Formats: sequence, structure tokens, C-alpha cells
Amino acid sequence: MLKKIGHFIIGKLIYRVVEYDKKDLSNGSYILCPNHVSDADGPVMWVHNDNIRILAKKECFEHKLFAWFLNKLNVVKIDRDRHSGAELLSAINYFSDGENKIFMLFPQGTISDINKNKLTRIKPGAFYVAAKTKVPIIPVFIEQPRPFKKTRVVYGNEMHLDDAIDENGKINRKKIEEYRLKWQQEIFKLQEKAVEYGKKPIRKLKLKPKHQNNNE
Repeated sequence: MLKKIGHFIIGKLIYRVVEYDKKDLSNGSYILCPNHVSDADGPVMWVHNDNIRILAKKECFEHKLFAWFLNKLNVVKIDRDRHSGAELLSAINYFSDGENKIFMLFPQGTISDINKNKLTRIKPGAFYVAAKTKVPIIPVFIEQPRPFKKTRVVYGNEMHLDDAIDENGKINRKKIEEYRLKWQQEIFKLQEKAVEYGKKPIRKLKLKPKHQNNNE
């Protein structure tokens, strides 16, 4: 019921989301990796995907009522100032029971313009999780959600990182870096598809000053 209400209010009424090239995600486990352009990205992805777990910065849990709501949505709290790796372990453990599930991670780490990001902005965490769990990554392009405007979301093809880990479970860091670059290039391609499908340019990003230079 909560999902249906959220889908109507967030996905249809407020942000008017239109999804393109989305496959059936109920037949396996996946790691969704969208670009990150606003605080609405997580809710948009949550209302359009079943059995999904997402991450949220700890500041989102400071209000007791909102924290209760996020806990009901299976949201994982992370402290971006302390890189303990707990969020990655949570993602790895999430897939350990063999059930079909979805985990969402933002490779950019925080809100920023993917078109201005250097490769150093693309964090390796999601790619480590994919290599360790053998769960494929699906790149996703999100047009910055704006109230009462059409929001284009384009899903890409699966990225399998089987060659990024050896038989002893050791991560190949060079391969991880290659996949970070591949993900970024895929987002660029999906952005072009969004323009093609919507028959108009992607709207210009509006970012707060603290997010305008998140490129390192």
C-alpha cells in the first residue's frame, strides 16, 4: 500500500516519471547505479522498483518521524564522513540469501553533474559489491526531477564484473577502474537516449553551490 501511494504521489503526480528501456527486474538480483542529481533520486527509484534497498545520508534520519518512515522503506543509513565500508558490507550481505533483490548505489557518491565529473569522482564501492556478489550492475540515467515536470529515466544493459575478481576472491583494481569508466560512458549514452526518446534536450541542472564543484 505504501509503495502504491508513493508511486502515485512521487512518480505520477509530483515528478511525472517516464521510464525507458526497463527490463523485468523481478527475475534476478541487480545493483542499480544511477547518476545522482537531486535528493529526489532515491524516492523516484524506490517507488518504481519492488524489493529495493537504498542508501541515505545520516542527516536524513535526524527527524524522528522521517527516520521512522525511512526505516519502513528499508533504507540504510550511512555516514559519508566516516568511510568504514559498513554500507558495502550491508550490500554484500543483502544478497547472501540468494533471493531476487535490488540494491541501489550512487557511484558518484553525492550529488554532482556527471558531465563535469572526473573519473576520481566515480567511487569504486558499487563495483566492488558487484564483483564480490556476482550481481550485475544496471546503469541508469535520471533527468533531474523537478515538481510537475516530466522526468526521464533510462535503464541500460547489465554490466557483469566476473573478471574483476579472481578465484581466491581478490579484487583486480585495474579492472574496477575500467568498469568505473565504462559506467560513466554508459550514463552518457543513456543521457543521449533520453534526449532521443523525449525529443527535447535534457533540462539544465540546478545544483546548490556545495554540489556544483563535486568533481574530485
